[in-house]
Amino acid sequence: MKTKIIIPLMAFALLLSACGRNEQPARKTTSGKNMALPAILTQSDINPGDVFSVSRSGERVTIRWKVDFSACRDIRIQRNQTGGAKNRQEVASLPASSKEFVDSVPEAGAYWYWLSVGIGENKNKSKVIGPIRAKADAGRTGKYIDASKNISLIVQRTKSSAVVAWDLPEAEYKNIVIKRNPSPDFQQTRNQRTTIHRTLEWQGDLTDTLPDPNADYWYWIDVTKKDGAVISKGPIKAVFSTK
Repeated sequence: MKTKIIIPLMAFALLLSACGRNEQPARKTTSGKNMALPAILTQSDINPGDVFSVSRSGERVTIRWKVDFSACRDIRIQRNQTGGAKNRQEVASLPASSKEFVDSVPEAGAYWYWLSVGIGENKNKSKVIGPIRAKADAGRTGKYIDASKNISLIVQRTKSSAVVAWDLPEAEYKNIVIKRNPSPDFQQTRNQRTTIHRTLEWQGDLTDTLPDPNADYWYWIDVTKKDGAVISKGPIKAVFSTK
């Protein structure tokens, strides 16, 4: 009789131990339920090909991920033309439940892509996976348009303040953010820029009080469209008015 009691207890203890070893960090959804984060995010060295794929037709690059990131905060897509970690430009900001994104690139050359997967509620905490290369459009079959050229951002200043004016193509936007920094360096300032204005107005202006009247300042505008595509323009230097 004793043996019959001990064996189930030991099996139960082993089961609990195994569950503890496989437990992944969880994120609470809007319904209040906990969802375990994908196990692959705990790996220190992730093969990008195990997570997402990239295919290209002309100017259209389709990024499709194989992992369910629904338990994560969001998914951001970054790209550049070098494949190096520096100067990655964010081109999409998407809900965690999304599965793919089609990017329209401005040039026929090759591009490298990364996924930045948001973890937890801290907006600065994410797992960056990549890069994967999208081959060049050797035959130049695509129709290439630099969307940032349709964005106007003008900044004029006095000693103590700057007037920032923006004008975008009329459309529906999810978010329009204007930022400032005392350095124009892309990599150095990407996470250090000060947000001075958020809006959904595609045209407007504002007066920004400068922290240091003796310093130079540069501005950026990041525009998120309804489909999640992000278009950025900057750095634009605040120049002294000649009037």
